[in-house]
Amino acid sequence: MASRVLTTANQITLLRLVFVPIFGILVVGKHDAAALVVMAAAAFSDVLDGTAARAFRQVSLLGVALDPIADKILLSTAFVTLSYRGGLPWWLTIMVLSRDAVILITALLIILVAGYRPFYPTALGKASTVIQSITIFAALCHLARIPWVTGPVVEAFIFLAAGITVVSGLHYLVVVQKRYSRHEEDGA
Repeated sequence: MASRVLTTANQITLLRLVFVPIFGILVVGKHDAAALVVMAAAAFSDVLDGTAARAFRQVSLLGVALDPIADKILLSTAFVTLSYRGGLPWWLTIMVLSRDAVILITALLIILVAGYRPFYPTALGKASTVIQSITIFAALCHLARIPWVTGPVVEAFIFLAAGITVVSGLHYLVVVQKRYSRHEEDGA
């Protein structure tokens, strides 16, 4: 991994963090089309920072940690503000935030007990993030009155996001339990 801290990829990730308060203000202020543009720019920056890191060989420890943090902050802000506006149900927001909190607490406990271990996302975890992001875009499109995104379309994504959030959360706990129990067996 490169030792530079302020790589192009990390600067793009930091830009995504700048989008968070702008997005939140736009959603709460009912500037839905502008919020949709900011969310699209944030999504594009997510693709761009990973591409830049690989293309320019700028993968760094900061980037590996910062990228998922930026994603979670943006998604959490989106779920909370869209629920506040009535674009998404609170029960889904609570479910998504609770899953993330359980994963974070589990990771912190393992770090405290067994030392630092990298926590790479699983395929289900990545799929959950993608479906949650699409759900946010659908809710934003509906609030912005994009004609082809109807209430039933948003509702379908809400239930899809809820399902994959639960499945990926349970899968993550199983994976962690297997890895940690295998680590204890190796240490015994």
